[in-house]
Amino acid sequence: MSNEAISIIAVLKAKPGQQDALRQALQALLLPTRQEPGNLDYALFQLRDAPDTFYMRESWRNQEALDAHVALPHFQNFIAQMNNLLAEPLRLDYLTPVEHGTVADIELIRGG
Repeated sequence: MSNEAISIIAVLKAKPGQQDALRQALQALLLPTRQEPGNLDYALFQLRDAPDTFYMRESWRNQEALDAHVALPHFQNFIAQMNNLLAEPLRLDYLTPVEHGTVADIELIRGG
C-alpha cells in the first residue's frame, strides 16, 4: 500500500431546514476522527456566504488510514444519516500538493 499522504476536501450541502442537524452530525465526527492513528488533519468549515454548505478538510497518512476511518462506527453512523441531511450527493475533492512534503515532515512540524 502507498505511503503517500491523502488530502481531501469534502463538500456537504444541507437540505433546507437541516443545516443545524448537519453541523451537529459533522461536529460529532471531529474528536473521534482526530484521535485515529492515521489522521493528520480533520477540520470543519462553514461557507460564509452560503451557511448551508460545509467543508471538511482532511488529511490521512495513507490510503489504508482512510479506509480504516470509513469503516469505523462514528463514520458509519454519519453515513446512515446522510440521506436525511444532504441536499445533494457528498462531493469529495482529492488534492495534490503543490509543495511536496512527506508524512515524516508533517509529523516533525506537529511535534510527533
